[in-house]
Amino acid sequence: MDRNDLLMGWKQIAAFLGVSERSIRGYRGPLLEDGRIFYRRRRLGKKYVCAWQDDIRQWAKSR
Repeated sequence: MDRNDLLMGWKQIAAFLGVSERSIRGYRGPLLEDGRIFYRRRRLGKKYVCAWQDDIRQWAKSR
């Protein structure tokens, strides 16, 4: 997968799906369990959520 296919942060994931950040955060548990989202660490230990566009697209279609 191309680096451009990587969505970083809830804001980008929500915008990709056309929903609010609050809506997509409500699905955090199922998305994490299915391996659709994952976390990375930045410097100083701060974590941020990431997802591949294809994974999120497939998840949205299955809903």
